Amino acid sequence: MGIFQMNDKKVVEREEEFENAASSLDEMTHAEMCLLYTDATKTMRFAKHLQWWTVGSTLMVFGAFILISKVLVISAIYSKILTLLVIFMSMSGIFILIMYQFWQHNELLIIEEISKNFSSLFRKVRKVKSSKEANFHRYIFLFFMIATLILGGVVSYQGITGAMGKG
Repeated sequence: MGIFQMNDKKVVEREEEFENAASSLDEMTHAEMCLLYTDATKTMRFAKHLQWWTVGSTLMVFGAFILISKVLVISAIYSKILTLLVIFMSMSGIFILIMYQFWQHNELLIIEEISKNFSSLFRKVRKVKSSKEANFHRYIFLFFMIATLILGGVVSYQGITGAMGKG
């Protein structure tokens, strides 16, 4: 007996042991829960999209600041204003990223609560990826988004102050 046949036998045994328990919700309530579930997942995707959009648009503004400082001959006061704007944009971007993360967390709580009322098969499939693993991935992405904004701010600051030295 090959290794694949042994694995297939174990899978069949596990499938035979599993018995699906249907949702106890009536049809109207089940339809409402499906609608709420769909809405929550779309809202989570939208919040993730906004996070990446925030990172991208903030980096574009940083690039514009560098371009302004290099193309236009700016005085020291305008250099300081652009530097303050870089700091403000970095802090605002980080705050917004964290707010979007809380928004996603709230939608995830809604999804988990709705999932409790669906069939056991639905819950089994949802548990394929553990919540700890999903949270780890989510916060690693948040960390890299924040690090990207900080690095973008540093590069922007260096570009602005470097343009002053050439002016």
